[in-house]
Amino acid sequence: MQLIGVDTGGTFTDAVAVTGNGRVVASKALSTPAQVETGVLAAIELLAAELELSPQELLAGTDVFAHGTTVGLNAVLTGTGATVGVLTTAGFESTLAIAKANKVHGLTDEDLRRPTSWDKPPLLVPRRRVLGVRGRIDRSGQVVEPLDEAGVRAALRSLAASGVDAVAVALLWSPVNPTHEQRVAAIAAEELPGCHVSLSSELAPRIGEYERTCSVVLDAYVAPLVSSYLGRLHAALADRKFGGTLLVTRMGGGVQSVDAARRSPVQTLRSGPAGGLAATAKVGAALGHPNVVATDVGGTSFDVGLVLAGEPGYAARPMIDRFALAMPVVDITSIGTGGGSLAWVDPVLGALRVGPQSAGADPGPACYGRGGTQPTLTDAAAVAGYVERLGGTLELDVAAAAAAIDRMIARPLGLSVDAAAEGILDVACEQMKDLVRRTTVERGHDPGDFALLAYGGAGPQYAGRYAEDLGVREILVPAFAAQFSAFGAIASDIRAAAEHDLAPASLHESLDAVNAAAARLAASVRAQLELGQAPLPPGRQVTVRRRIGLRFYRQVHRVDIVLPERAIGPDDVAALTDRFRQRYEQVVGPGSGKADTPIEVVAVSAEALLPMPLPAGDPRRAGTAAPRRHRAALFDGHRQECPVYAWDDLGADQCVPGPAFVESESTTVVVHPGHSARIGTDGHLRLTIRARS
Repeated sequence: MQLIGVDTGGTFTDAVAVTGNGRVVASKALSTPAQVETGVLAAIELLAAELELSPQELLAGTDVFAHGTTVGLNAVLTGTGATVGVLTTAGFESTLAIAKANKVHGLTDEDLRRPTSWDKPPLLVPRRRVLGVRGRIDRSGQVVEPLDEAGVRAALRSLAASGVDAVAVALLWSPVNPTHEQRVAAIAAEELPGCHVSLSSELAPRIGEYERTCSVVLDAYVAPLVSSYLGRLHAALADRKFGGTLLVTRMGGGVQSVDAARRSPVQTLRSGPAGGLAATAKVGAALGHPNVVATDVGGTSFDVGLVLAGEPGYAARPMIDRFALAMPVVDITSIGTGGGSLAWVDPVLGALRVGPQSAGADPGPACYGRGGTQPTLTDAAAVAGYVERLGGTLELDVAAAAAAIDRMIARPLGLSVDAAAEGILDVACEQMKDLVRRTTVERGHDPGDFALLAYGGAGPQYAGRYAEDLGVREILVPAFAAQFSAFGAIASDIRAAAEHDLAPASLHESLDAVNAAAARLAASVRAQLELGQAPLPPGRQVTVRRRIGLRFYRQVHRVDIVLPERAIGPDDVAALTDRFRQRYEQVVGPGSGKADTPIEVVAVSAEALLPMPLPAGDPRRAGTAAPRRHRAALFDGHRQECPVYAWDDLGADQCVPGPAFVESESTTVVVHPGHSARIGTDGHLRLTIRARS
């Protein structure tokens, strides 16, 4: 089976191909934000050239094309989504405008210290396009007032007159009984044919009126753009002889069919980072590390996620920008510190800053030679001698990088260019280290208990600079680190998921309701996935995992626990609650799962999976390679001549002591003094970190 994975980022579009005979090749092309599919096709052309094929020949032989995209996320961040109308239960038209009465979501630490300046999240839909309709369902799912179908038609006609491109429907208690929302959708198909309609009961069937409404509005907001883009991409691939299955990565983990992604495009909002975390879990397990900190340095951001006991973590309070979500989202935290992040001097404090503004792909850093004049983190790395080229083809202009740093950083601060470059690296790496510490320590975890996996085009350049202070003993740099999120797209399991909220009650009281919901949801997700008919190696079958959502009495957030494949009874309650407490302490911290605190069940969910094997290339042979050349690089304030090894030359288990560099076509691993690098037979590189004194 031949696979292609593609991930589009703010600066680069990455692609990985795994051929039928196990050969793995990768490519990196500049992203094209104005026409995203152009960058995708450029990356495919580079893959084809590497395999000495035409793009048509490559695509004709491809069975699965898996894709992570930022089209929807960019629309949210830039405010360029669709014109949306909202239908909600009469009397609740101000849900979005009120937001949360007791707190304001998504505030920065600085804003939290200035409560008089708090602002609520911006409204994606103006109040005039939020219309209420009569009809009520209560918390038990009983219809207490029939749906006013004439009122629904009148509201839809009003929205049509205002020029909406999509409609979001969020009626009260629809997670318990979706019949009113389903009827609204049927009427909308008559009144607004061809208009995208998002239902909260299908998309986010969770109790939490504000979060559920935000979720369905976000879905409708990005739907026309994402659907149009995926349609254009699918057509462009078909024109180039692709006849396989197109899959899209989900921010809740795994991949789904392109048709499912077009029906619920909100799942694509953080699809690229989710692919990277899925691959982290699989690579970590293969290398004997169940606990891994995933770190991704791209062109515009630094992303951190955790894998605990072999499973990616999920956000307790998932958000996109400042918009709350009511659906599972892989927990990834980001800051604006990437290779293209601008270095600048704070005009008030006179302090050196890095990010969050970025040079982007066009014009990019000064060292790209494309007209950029402001210094970036990549410019500092080039001046320090850490990197000479990007993507295998882009030779960096070190003189231009040095001139930009000299003009805008060194002279204003009275520093040499070398000292300014190291200052930029130090500031950026402190920001990265701080985010890793917050992601682990603030959640009750010791970073020293984790391996740190560094990927993204620039991740392996910086990990060794900050990992030692965190107490991390080993850094993993995966093969094709620069294209790891694209690699994750083809390593992700194909998934379909559904869930149902229950009225909070003890597990003993809810056994019948849990068993009935679990059986119904399991049958539903199995049917969804089997309809996809994705090609798989012989012997691979759909598996279904059923879970219950448990929480301590009166808490807000739940923890999901896997159920046995059979119906559960009274004898299972103790074991399930013990597993809940264990998992709770893994997530929150040791000692937090008090044995005397009551536990209640609040949800049942089911997930169907078609497992995808972790792609692997040819095993690496033993041997000892010599460095291809040497270059001077800055370490500890002075330049040293350092050996430069080619990644592909190194034999299995060959040790490379620092200071040194290991280069592939698309990334550079910086081996700092006192550290050492070793590549295993699987092609993944391990950096051993010296113990802290």
